Amino acid sequence: MLAGAGIAVHMLPRPCPTPLLAFAVRHLGTAAGVMITASHNPAADNGYKLYLSDGAQVIPPADAEIEKRIADLGPLARVPVAAAGSPLITRHGDEIAEAYLAAIVAAAGPAVTGAAELNVVYTPMHGVAGRLMLRLLRLAGFAAPHVVAAQAEPDPDFPTVAFPNPEEPGALDLALADARRLGADLVVASDPDGDRLAVAVPAEAGWRVLTGDQVGALLGASLLDRTASQQAPEARLVASTVVSSTLLSKIAAAAHVQYAETLTGFKWIARAADGVPGARFVFGYEEALGYAVGDVVRDKDGFGAALAMLRLAEEAKSADRSVLNVYDDLERTYGVHLTSQLTLRTADQARVMSRLRAAPPDAFGGEPVAGLTDLAEGAGDVPRADVLIFRLAGGRVVLRPSGTEPKIKCYIEITETAAGRSLAAARAAAAARQVPLRAALEELLAGG
Repeated sequence: MLAGAGIAVHMLPRPCPTPLLAFAVRHLGTAAGVMITASHNPAADNGYKLYLSDGAQVIPPADAEIEKRIADLGPLARVPVAAAGSPLITRHGDEIAEAYLAAIVAAAGPAVTGAAELNVVYTPMHGVAGRLMLRLLRLAGFAAPHVVAAQAEPDPDFPTVAFPNPEEPGALDLALADARRLGADLVVASDPDGDRLAVAVPAEAGWRVLTGDQVGALLGASLLDRTASQQAPEARLVASTVVSSTLLSKIAAAAHVQYAETLTGFKWIARAADGVPGARFVFGYEEALGYAVGDVVRDKDGFGAALAMLRLAEEAKSADRSVLNVYDDLERTYGVHLTSQLTLRTADQARVMSRLRAAPPDAFGGEPVAGLTDLAEGAGDVPRADVLIFRLAGGRVVLRPSGTEPKIKCYIEITETAAGRSLAAARAAAAARQVPLRAALEELLAGG
């Protein structure tokens, strides 16, 4: 269709993971990039992602203008289509993937000298990331991981998972079963289009799937350590979102690194350093398992995140430590950060948000509200958005309507200092505070 409209088009080989397309936009110097993908949605759903010439996803006001023009096109049958052999269509081979993988390895920095070999279980979850991930790990010097056989090849029906999202309960069951059988050090999982990454690690009571916030803190701290000796280290910038944990901001402050808090979505995270004089984007993440390591891809990138995670686990194993030991160190230093979510299904999101604005609660389950930020009114450099942020003495509660489903999403963070007590005691205190807070929120939202 694009060639039919007289537009020159670059076609990447299929199947193509989303981060490869995002990389190709800037690598080829194109005006835009278009990806049709099932992503981590149900098998019957497809998504349309549009990247601008800067390699990041489209943002307002361009998105509304594009949506209007799509609506104005009329019936699809009337849209002209070019012949397959059109001179406007350039079909690429493997050269884009080679450049992408080389850029990821370079951004990850040197490998650990004399590192212990990792025993890794990997699943592409019936998606398109598998072969490229294996190439990346081989190029970076890692032994081939064990791949979950039943999920190794692309299959749009996703036959072994009810919902192909690694955040969903049960999605990692096959990978965890293999990990237990093989005595693995680490499980990593791509979502079907390869832009998200899930991580699981062995724990005392069995395998533990890490949250996006935990992985974000681990990768952020690791990458800041790795880049500390680079030229102008103070120019580094890391970013996360208003619904993610505040732990990364504290890690950044201790490292004297710039921190940016954005709206949800990598279209904002990827642009966090834009307009900040001299700033160099080092890392960004959102709690929904999305991570960007450097600026190789100006979007979430499960490949760069996987390599960074394996490097972290490799370092830990070489020091006779575990990934959980590394995370424990972070919480001993910066405090416990316990995060969780609640969701209210409602077809009238506007009414619920209006009610909360008209009569905001002054406490949640005995936790007094110390401050309220309404992003609909604007807050610093963050664009206006339908988001309420309730700040507590030791944590925060963030509410926003879902952008794609009839839901109100609620993000909870409880913080507890570990100073003067064991980490276990601090975590128990956070868990105890979370119970009445969640109950109060459920009651509040149910009354909507």
